[in-house]
Amino acid sequence: MLFRKDGRMMIGRLSCALFSLTLGATMLWGQSDTPQTQDDANRSAPPAAYGQENPVVIVNENPPISSLDQPSLEPNIQPRSMLLGGVEASESVDSNIGSDARPAWHSVSRGLGGLTMQRLWSRYQLAAAYVGGVSFYNRAGLGLQQMHQLQAQQSLLWRTGQFTVRDSFSYLPEGAFGYGAYGGAGGFELGLGGLGTGLGVLGSFGGHFGVLGSSQVGSLGQGPRLTNVAIADVVQGLSPRSSVTAAGSFGLVHFSDSAQAFGGSQGFINSQQVAGQAGYSYQVTPKDQLGVSYGYQEFHFPGFLIGTDNVTSHVVQGMYGHRITGRMDFVVSAGPQWTTIKDPISGTSTRFTAAGRVSLRYRFKVAAMALSFERYNTGGSGFFAGAQSNMAQANFSRPLGRRYHAEANLGYSHNQRLQDSLAGVAANTYNYGFAGFAVRRQFSYNWGAFLAYQWNDQIFDTCPVTTSTFCNRIAVRHVGTIGVDWHFRPIRID
Repeated sequence: MLFRKDGRMMIGRLSCALFSLTLGATMLWGQSDTPQTQDDANRSAPPAAYGQENPVVIVNENPPISSLDQPSLEPNIQPRSMLLGGVEASESVDSNIGSDARPAWHSVSRGLGGLTMQRLWSRYQLAAAYVGGVSFYNRAGLGLQQMHQLQAQQSLLWRTGQFTVRDSFSYLPEGAFGYGAYGGAGGFELGLGGLGTGLGVLGSFGGHFGVLGSSQVGSLGQGPRLTNVAIADVVQGLSPRSSVTAAGSFGLVHFSDSAQAFGGSQGFINSQQVAGQAGYSYQVTPKDQLGVSYGYQEFHFPGFLIGTDNVTSHVVQGMYGHRITGRMDFVVSAGPQWTTIKDPISGTSTRFTAAGRVSLRYRFKVAAMALSFERYNTGGSGFFAGAQSNMAQANFSRPLGRRYHAEANLGYSHNQRLQDSLAGVAANTYNYGFAGFAVRRQFSYNWGAFLAYQWNDQIFDTCPVTTSTFCNRIAVRHVGTIGVDWHFRPIRID
């Protein structure tokens, strides 16, 4: 895959506190759902496809909590080999495209297309999803920007386990955290109604990467970046109740030349990450699991960062999971984290902190919600040469009648610099938050339209760009989007 930017070729590889809303209020919202009619049920089910019937494929509805896979909340869904896809066009008004300038309203036009494929055999499973297109920013110095996101995974299954290779690739003008309303892959899935989420295997497609991923949280203006994470993981059952898991990954974040120029003399920081994870899970009851895991992270910062060396982390966590098939998935993990920092200015030091995550996904009769909190070390999102990040998110979705569907999401992150560097921003910490909602209407089987709004706020503890004549350490942004989408009927590919 090739990308051209400022006359240069970039080659990408295949491949991606907060909860002030009380759980009680969410439960009340879900329980107030009107009874689903048979017509509604037919509309919400995956559409019929043309082709031969697939052989029955066995799906693990309760994978080990120390593995990367998550159970599907679609009950009694038989996975099928299918090809789905469509296109989307949208227009946005953006109050602050460049975060280090006085806010001004500009328009953004986007055109996107995508394909989702799932191919199943008796011992193999292949899933892949691609979204790509362009954005035109009606502002001097920006113009046309590319967007690409690709995820793929191949699994080899045997009677007591599986081996999976995963790759998540993206080339986006901003960080992916809260980027959906701006027309990224999340926005595409919104426009096409989440095609592929009810196909069984794709319900857990991508899984949870945790310490293995390369999170990008926040963006200072438009900073195009290439992100790729490749993961290989294995699950082996020791008995009907116990299993061991192991995984290794390599990830990178590379900012384009235009992003480096935007950063001025400081520039954004490229990063590489090598990580590994091993775990043990035990199923205490049909609904409860206990587990323990060990994770290792090593961050490198190549390029012009003379003197900036590695950041390494060791994480040990105890885990508990409670899962009700087709309805709820709850996982909590926590433990100590040892971080060794080779700072070019202050020397080598060691920090002892805590790490972990909490995740709750719940499906009501009609509505669905997902809440999560994570605390891990990250590459610094181009701002820092390594950061300790706390990230929280909440997502809600619900049909509104027979033709409307609504979604709401919010997120928050706090990021603290791990070491000094000769590049990046001048701040020591920054907070990033977003909140938004969207409503989609289905006009016919193939056509639909959607309306979305998102607010986000990024706050640095000091002015992040020291070379600017005007600097605001607080960047508030409002984005309103309207769009139309078209998709074709699913095609069986046996």
